Amino acid sequence: MHTPTDEEQALLSKCIAKVGCEEAHQCLLMPYAEFLRTAGLGPEEGRRAWELLSRLAYPWEDRCQSALALAEERWITTGDPQIDALLGGGIRLGSIVEIVGESAAGKTQLCLQLAIAAQLPRSVGGAGGDVIYISTEGAFPTQRLAHMAGPFVARVCGRSAAPSITAQRIMRHVQIAELDDMETMFHALDYKVPALLSAGTVRLVIIDSIAAHTRFDMSAGERAPDDSRAFYKERSSHLVQMGARFKRWADQYDCAFVCVNQVTDVFSAGRGASVSAEPTRIGALSEQSTDLSQMDSQGEFASMARARKAPALGAMWANIINARIMLYQRRGLAAAACPRVDADAAAALPAHLLRTRRWLENAFSPWAPRAQCEVVLGASGFQHA
Repeated sequence: MHTPTDEEQALLSKCIAKVGCEEAHQCLLMPYAEFLRTAGLGPEEGRRAWELLSRLAYPWEDRCQSALALAEERWITTGDPQIDALLGGGIRLGSIVEIVGESAAGKTQLCLQLAIAAQLPRSVGGAGGDVIYISTEGAFPTQRLAHMAGPFVARVCGRSAAPSITAQRIMRHVQIAELDDMETMFHALDYKVPALLSAGTVRLVIIDSIAAHTRFDMSAGERAPDDSRAFYKERSSHLVQMGARFKRWADQYDCAFVCVNQVTDVFSAGRGASVSAEPTRIGALSEQSTDLSQMDSQGEFASMARARKAPALGAMWANIINARIMLYQRRGLAAAACPRVDADAAAALPAHLLRTRRWLENAFSPWAPRAQCEVVLGASGFQHA
């Protein structure tokens, strides 16, 4: 980064004071001729001042990297090599990744899993940093995080490393903010999150969920239609602003943002058509992978379009995120839950219909093709089935 000399620093201070700006980038918003007139600078001195302000506001020299350096991308593991391969390496630092699924699909479980993985040493796929967890849908599941930490660390690092990475150590490095409404959420993004990121130790920021306070206008029923449209226009503006912040922070502080999203029902064929019916392959990276042309002999593949669901927040949010992970769940047909099915009939059903099945899909990503695999959720989180 270019360090101004004493002479250059004096010139910058003079310009900022005369123009009446608090920061360098505010001076650059003025027309150049007006800047020269207000600062009282000549052409040569003004050109030097303008260049210094530009380099101070946007240090482009620090952002230039070789192709070799860019090829050495850093990832946060999910704890399962096959799921990592499905996602192109895991969760990439410097990116915004969305996790979307219906209620009870396992979105929060995957977030807790990533919160542990981000703290692990880089030698085993972690990022060796702290985590910020913003919970907008109730109390943070502290007990589940504590119960998952031990088995997850033992699975990823080996049982010999598990005693040194305790649940207490994991929980100590997760900074939690429970936000009940949109106002407190924006306040946290304005002040609390930047302060924590500025320490330089945070490698993962989780927002569970981004849709809770931005999806609905709770007073829409009391408003005129024009007012409701104004709300959604304002919401789109908020999403764009949040997305711009996330992208800037992810790049500046070398961290990843994971945002949980909800789903919405699809009623019209037109909107449903925008959601592709199925991934190109199921479990494309496992030995048990099956092309969609062959289908799965134990049941249909999971598809959000077949369930007539779509991610909430619309196309604008989809264009902000870098990657989308979809989680699906199909509950088993237990006789206790189906009074019309007696025990003998339930016993005659295929085993795959009796157990709850889950799938994880890489819906879109710059790092890997669209693919899907079946997963199981256990004490240590998600694993490839």
